[in-house]
Amino acid sequence: MKRTFAVVVLLAALGTAAKLTLKTAPTSPRLDVRETTAAPAAPSLSEEDALLARYADAPADDRDLVARTLERYRRNAVAVERSDGLRGLKLLDRLDLEALFLYEKHPSEFRALRDLLDDDAAADLLLHWREYFGLKRADDTDRKILIAELEGLTPSQRRLAAKHPSALPLVLAEPEGVAELMASSDDDAALADRLVLLSLVSLDQGAADLRSALRTVEDHPRLSLDAFRRRGMEGFALVSLYGPVLEALGSAVPLDESLILLRVNSAFVDEQLQTHRPETVARRLARVKAAGLVEQAGGGPNGLRLSVEYGALGDRALAKGGADAADVVFDSYTDPVLRKQAAAAIAEHGAMALAMLEKYAADPDFRDVLRTYGSAVIPPIARVDANPETLTALQARDGTTLTEKLAKTALYLTGEDGQSVIRRIKSDGLERVASLSDADLRFHQFLPLYDMVHLGDVLRRGYAPTTGEAAWALLDAGFVVTDVLSLAAIQPGAAVAVETARSELKATVREGAKASLESAARAGARESADASARQAARWWAVRSAGGLYQVLSKTPQALARMTLGQVVEVARPLAARAGVRLSSWAPVTLLKDGAEVVLKIPPQRGLKYVGAQLAQAGVGVVGMHKMEEHLASRRPRPTAE
Repeated sequence: MKRTFAVVVLLAALGTAAKLTLKTAPTSPRLDVRETTAAPAAPSLSEEDALLARYADAPADDRDLVARTLERYRRNAVAVERSDGLRGLKLLDRLDLEALFLYEKHPSEFRALRDLLDDDAAADLLLHWREYFGLKRADDTDRKILIAELEGLTPSQRRLAAKHPSALPLVLAEPEGVAELMASSDDDAALADRLVLLSLVSLDQGAADLRSALRTVEDHPRLSLDAFRRRGMEGFALVSLYGPVLEALGSAVPLDESLILLRVNSAFVDEQLQTHRPETVARRLARVKAAGLVEQAGGGPNGLRLSVEYGALGDRALAKGGADAADVVFDSYTDPVLRKQAAAAIAEHGAMALAMLEKYAADPDFRDVLRTYGSAVIPPIARVDANPETLTALQARDGTTLTEKLAKTALYLTGEDGQSVIRRIKSDGLERVASLSDADLRFHQFLPLYDMVHLGDVLRRGYAPTTGEAAWALLDAGFVVTDVLSLAAIQPGAAVAVETARSELKATVREGAKASLESAARAGARESADASARQAARWWAVRSAGGLYQVLSKTPQALARMTLGQVVEVARPLAARAGVRLSSWAPVTLLKDGAEVVLKIPPQRGLKYVGAQLAQAGVGVVGMHKMEEHLASRRPRPTAE
């Protein structure tokens, strides 16, 4: 019994010891939330603040970029940064709302532009062309082409374009050539003028015309620029056509004069270059300069031909007859013998021969006597040539002076004219009519005064002369008649009296006739649709300005006053011959937010406007116009069905 009780007590003691060993340490009492005050929770950051915080330790430029775009675009900036990082924000900063448009509507194009922005020059280009991207929102084709071509430029090409952002279309059209031109130029003024020059070249059919212009600039860098500065694109085209000739000329002929000579005589120069070296043609131009005949040879398309083909004889004809001599010799006569006789006649008798050769060029009898007797037939024919016309003019006058009455009587009694003398020479020989003394002939030498010559030319070529032109020529002839009468007078004082009358008549009547001619020519150009009347008006305009050479010599002054359209149109034919098509500068219409935007060059602006546009930091109408031309050449062509 005792033993059993002891076992029970022992087991109980062991159980109690086991419980005390396994029992854990007491935990702290849990706080009752209802009996304590809650600690304040940390506020959550906004997306914008979180973005700022993330770049808090970034470089200053990046921090400024983030702050600037966040301030302006808020959640849009956060979204762009989340997907495209800092480059996306940089694109947003450059393109403004146009970047958001691309981000939402054309993400692939957005990413393409984003990837360009490792290059600061590309970022600057996008900034300058931001307005144009806005005009291209709705044009998926052009926008894709532009972005793809921007990607294709090398970093160095983009840097060069960024210095002259308006020249970007030129760089895109011909990257290597234009970039090389820009990189090799160490004169800012020369580069600016060359970019103006290239901007006048059309891009709408591709880069072929631009490449042609670049070749000329590369082959003749100084010469092409000087010619452009003097005579615009026409001067540049002349260098493109005749650069080797001009280089061979050097300083033998001033550039202004050589350009006019080549421009006026281009058809003959082209013929010469087919069989002669440029150095040979240059020597012939230098010979004309040495003879003092630049103005005469540059006054008509055959002036240089007359000097080259007839040598010293041709030079004398040019000196005596001016630019008209070459036109009469080559336009009125095709037979080589007659041409030489005509040149000799002009060389000897000057303006008098010009009038007779021009008036009777189609008369077979005159051609026969000219072939047989040469220049000697000119004075006797000229002595009486104007008699019938002058008699008619004098009879039509209401009041006549004593001199004119004497002239009318003499003309009525003689009844001679040029054709009757020609027939007499042919039938009886020259000696029968060549009876006037040398003193007599001196008074005939100013017979046509050039205006009569050109009236005949106008009539011969089918142009309609005005009443003023006819009267003007008749008055010239009438002055000579009074001089002839003075020679026939027995009294020595008669010559003095007639000379006085002639001077007074020329001082009054001729000015009135000139005014009548000018008025009639202007009226013909203004009121008549007939092409010949307009031609006669143009002829008088050039003639009254001193001739073709004098008109062309004023080109540098005229360029400064011409509109851009006029500058281009004047040079277009010659530029086309040189293989360079010029821009049309017609207004371009684009769309922005559904409204039309017209890119139009102000009508009164000229070359200086293009230069100012290319020099400015932004992109103006000229740059956008050129970009439209360039993109037009890149658009897919419709396929023929």
